[in-house]
Amino acid sequence: MYKVVRTALPLLFIAAVYSGGPFYDVFGWGTDWPTWGTLLLIAGIANILCACFDRAEDSPRRLAFWDLILKISMIPFYTLIFLYATGIATIMFVIPGLFLAAPFVVVPLLAMSYLLMLATSSYGFAASIRAAKRGLLPGSFAAIHIALHFFAVADFFSASVLYLQLRRADKARKASAEASASAPHQNPTDVQ
Repeated sequence: MYKVVRTALPLLFIAAVYSGGPFYDVFGWGTDWPTWGTLLLIAGIANILCACFDRAEDSPRRLAFWDLILKISMIPFYTLIFLYATGIATIMFVIPGLFLAAPFVVVPLLAMSYLLMLATSSYGFAASIRAAKRGLLPGSFAAIHIALHFFAVADFFSASVLYLQLRRADKARKASAEASASAPHQNPTDVQ
């Protein structure tokens, strides 16, 4: 997969997340909700496909890096969504009769946030699976990372630890390769 595409797609996803929707309602800029939803759908699917088809040699560490970057960049978005949903729910519970409509407004916001979290977690899923297949990470650790990527907040910590583990494994692998390359080659002696 081309390096430009692998770099551009996560950045495009971040740009799509912050281009509208709740920002349109709160700050008055960006795209309206239907356009924003379409942008997110396209960018999310493209990122999931990118994570699934990235099979380069250094892909586990790079996938874990983008997983962590996406998780960090989504923190302000999730904070805004939480405040936005809380504000809407509060207003709906204060005005008589509107409390019945609160689940129809708040639940879709939370569901959309969860789907966005899963889209960003696709990089962590792919990194964990590839790292386990290449022996960079024990299978049990990979399973734990995959499971933690399904839960909000835990996915951020899992992404951080996964990246650090793969970075450490890459350094150890490179040091081992350098040590074996610098060691003199020993020929077995003939015993007669």
